[in-house]
Amino acid sequence: MTETTTTTDNKQVASPYEKAPAVTANLYVEAMPTLYASNAMYNLCIVIDKTREKTMTLDTSVLANDGIKDLDRFLTDGESADLTEYNDGNGLSFANIQKLVENNENQLRENVKDDFFKSVYSDLQAALSVKNDDNNSTGNGNAAVYLTHYRSIQQKVACVYGIFKDTRQKNIIVAFRGSTAPGTFSSRDWSTNLNARVSGMRTPKKIRDPMGMIDKSLGEKVLVHLGFFNYLFDNEKMKDGEQRYDTIVKDIRGAINKESGYRVYVTGHSLGGALATMFSTTLAGAGSSFDDIPRPLTCITWAAPFSGTAGYQSAIEQLEKNGLLRSLRINNGEDLVPTLPPWSLLRKRLMKHAGMYLRLTRKGHHIEHTSKQSFASGLRNSVFKPVWRLAKWHSLLLHSGRFERDEKALSSLMLDDLYRDESYVDKSFKDQMTNL
Repeated sequence: MTETTTTTDNKQVASPYEKAPAVTANLYVEAMPTLYASNAMYNLCIVIDKTREKTMTLDTSVLANDGIKDLDRFLTDGESADLTEYNDGNGLSFANIQKLVENNENQLRENVKDDFFKSVYSDLQAALSVKNDDNNSTGNGNAAVYLTHYRSIQQKVACVYGIFKDTRQKNIIVAFRGSTAPGTFSSRDWSTNLNARVSGMRTPKKIRDPMGMIDKSLGEKVLVHLGFFNYLFDNEKMKDGEQRYDTIVKDIRGAINKESGYRVYVTGHSLGGALATMFSTTLAGAGSSFDDIPRPLTCITWAAPFSGTAGYQSAIEQLEKNGLLRSLRINNGEDLVPTLPPWSLLRKRLMKHAGMYLRLTRKGHHIEHTSKQSFASGLRNSVFKPVWRLAKWHSLLLHSGRFERDEKALSSLMLDDLYRDESYVDKSFKDQMTNL
């Protein structure tokens, strides 16, 4: 469905793509569900893999009265689940998941770390359902939150993702799993991380300008991290002929289910954050055959490493200016991973981040957009970080603790307002923004 927008002279003009509703949630409420969705991807993978490998057996019969049948086939027969056959096309609700967790509590506690209950059930339910856009409590609404898809097809060679749907807030969250520990599940995660050569990625069609009139960096292609690019767009080991990008877009459409008024969020932690950035950059600026996907997309990442060079940064910033993408990058100030790789291999190119940057520290937080970065910003984002206790600085647990600590301050901010404020963005960048 194509919506209309109002110009400054009050004329109604047809938008060339589906318009996502304006966000009324504050920064804390908007970002917190993406953190829980990112964490959930790790533990969902553990549960499904342990069940598929028969390390444990989950009893799904408790869901029969809810009309959830044949769920075992997703747990034991493969690595892929399209759950939209349940609950009128919405997927497996968190009310269903609650019953499943409670019915298998002993098995799960024995085989999965305790924060499964926090990240996959309790916290995600709270973040997605209990708080509404005005940050008011709305009671227990876990029946309104669904897991629509979980994909780990050929996870030894390809990235893993899941899709969550909140039918009350009308949000779709695409969450990429980050790297698993070396030697577990995906053998390709770490070779992907280390493949830091650069590859030419087509500049998103909606901002592509072969004549260089929009931005001198935006020609036909921009340079991106080769490993991440291959995971999404050029994975020769995928057997079915479809790349991950294609299946994710198909699943987003399946989750939206031709309903109007939805927003699409893309998120992930670490490797998952880099994939989320590259995926959302491509889809936000995709051509007319993707105009059914509501824009702007919102990309919120946690501890993401670099995924492209200066031209890539320019492309993301142009998407922001054109109202096609909202981008928020969050990490702990001590974390080394978001500073890697500082430059590409072989064909030496300085790597760049893009978007709004929220840095969490021991004492508080700092926010700035890449358009406003200075020499001091460069030092803060450099590789001069403590290498001891890296796992702590990089963990989602510390991100969660610091983010919750700053709930009051973050609840007074809205991402769209930050884009309009010269305290956070460069004036020339702000002046070029449209449709926000």
